[in-house]
Amino acid sequence: MMGGQKNFIGVAWPYVNGELHPGHIAGCYLPADIFARYKRLRGEDVIMVSGNDCFGTPITIQADKEGLTPRDIVEKYGPRTTSLLLDVYKISFDLFTKTDTDIHRKVTQQFFTNLLNNGYIIKQKTYQYYSEIDDRFLPDRYVEGECPYCHAKEQRGDQCEACGRSLQVGELINPYAKLTKNPVTLKETEHYFVDLPKFKSFLEKYIRDKSQVWREWVWKEAYSWLEDLQPRSITRDLDWGVEIPQENIAEESILDNVDNKRFYVWFDAVIGYFSGSIAFAESIGKNYEDFIKEWWNNDDALLKHYIFVGKDNLFFHTIWWQSLLIGQNENLKLPDNVPVNQFLNLEGQKFSKSRGIYINAKEIVKKYGLDAVRFYLTSIMPENSDANWKWDDFLSVYNNDLVSNIGNFIHRTTTFAQNKLRIKSINQIKPENRIIDESPFEISTDNKTIGNVLNIKRLLLGDSENQNIFRLFSENLENMNFKHALQLVLLLSKISNVYFDRKAPWKLQSEHPDECEKTIYNSLLLVYVLRILINPFLPDASDRISDALGLQKLDSTKTQVKNYFLLDLNEFHSISLSENTQPLFNKIQHLT
Repeated sequence: MMGGQKNFIGVAWPYVNGELHPGHIAGCYLPADIFARYKRLRGEDVIMVSGNDCFGTPITIQADKEGLTPRDIVEKYGPRTTSLLLDVYKISFDLFTKTDTDIHRKVTQQFFTNLLNNGYIIKQKTYQYYSEIDDRFLPDRYVEGECPYCHAKEQRGDQCEACGRSLQVGELINPYAKLTKNPVTLKETEHYFVDLPKFKSFLEKYIRDKSQVWREWVWKEAYSWLEDLQPRSITRDLDWGVEIPQENIAEESILDNVDNKRFYVWFDAVIGYFSGSIAFAESIGKNYEDFIKEWWNNDDALLKHYIFVGKDNLFFHTIWWQSLLIGQNENLKLPDNVPVNQFLNLEGQKFSKSRGIYINAKEIVKKYGLDAVRFYLTSIMPENSDANWKWDDFLSVYNNDLVSNIGNFIHRTTTFAQNKLRIKSINQIKPENRIIDESPFEISTDNKTIGNVLNIKRLLLGDSENQNIFRLFSENLENMNFKHALQLVLLLSKISNVYFDRKAPWKLQSEHPDECEKTIYNSLLLVYVLRILINPFLPDASDRISDALGLQKLDSTKTQVKNYFLLDLNEFHSISLSENTQPLFNKIQHLT
């Protein structure tokens, strides 16, 4: 560990009940990966954790559908999810674990015991959906009905996907069993509840302080939850999930029929951020107490926590997780930012494999390449509103922005240097020609932030206010503006192409060889900068640029020893162009 800023990044835990689609990737995994890679390249310490959510009714529902046990489902789909995220999409987790571990069970049970002992847990008799035909209680997701708020049909018992409202048991209109379509009734049972109203005053201050940090729509929705906080149940009548501890708990505090109950998945899933970090600490041989002090101390100004999730999980990561942490009475670190994304749809419709509105997340990478998919998903990332994957747009964005813009500039620069000037290293350029160009030129752009670029030197080193491409890029990523940050990369590439065209080194070569060398020096410098800025988005493409320049690859899966977002001319001057450089990207001729 380097001793500077530390960044803990938690990412939503995917249910292992089926295949992920690109909407899931754009919702939380890709933005988290971009942010983590960026932070590591800045030389800041990063721990990014997540894992497969093995519990909850989505798994038991899938098990019922396939005639398998829940553990069979976990063993069937878990490795697929892990491989898709780590191997196919190259999400750079420091640890990707699962909730079905001894560490997670132990940590979850300890969180519960602390909440109980600290007076934040109450027992209540409540009603749960019950199937008379099957003689069993039905978890929320086994029940569907009409949303009482927006009146959308076929909404599940715990949440309406149409309006995003979290639902309590009994709120659905005309509820029925999801699998059998038979009507259900309500039957009394006893459960544990977290007494959320006890956290209200603390949460109000916490959320008010985030008004300039969180995305505006996230902040408004989170704050609206404070209006009517109610105790929320954390147990269910289930036989699949984290067991409820009974040791060292007063007899009067133990639930009726406790052996047939388990913790609600949304109680233990968010605790996975803590248990996952503990598992990571164990994997690197870190002492528990030292690790907690370093990575979970709420008073450490150099420690930042970020949680990346989709909008259907907003409540659980802006209200719920904070309450569980506060309730430990251990001054644990609360999330600094919760960059929630909205939904990604397919051609205007929600992804639905059963209705054929679907893209196989693995196959699309196999067909068109990881660069194309990560680039397009970033360009349409649903940061503040729902977005759409459109096939024609995918083809256009890839061919025009990646191939004809970024790829074209890099290839024309490196091949001209090699084939026309016979340059392999910067040392072959005369020292007096190794200067950053200040020749004024204008470029038309819709990006007002950097719209009046005057010269390459100002672009890379900044003006009197030190505004340069690195700083603007960093500001956008620090503020979770991933699309804007990517647009800056495209703008830099556009500027680079305009610079190359206007300087026309093919004309300068014979009549003004020194000017030609200066132009290629600056063009190669721009390629070097693009290699850095593109890395968080397209690590594979960045690696190929490193190969073309004969430089060590930027390993953004690990914290670096320096800040790459400061211009390093010494490293740039060490480039050694490889022979027979191939185009960085190849056009997609047609969709298959």
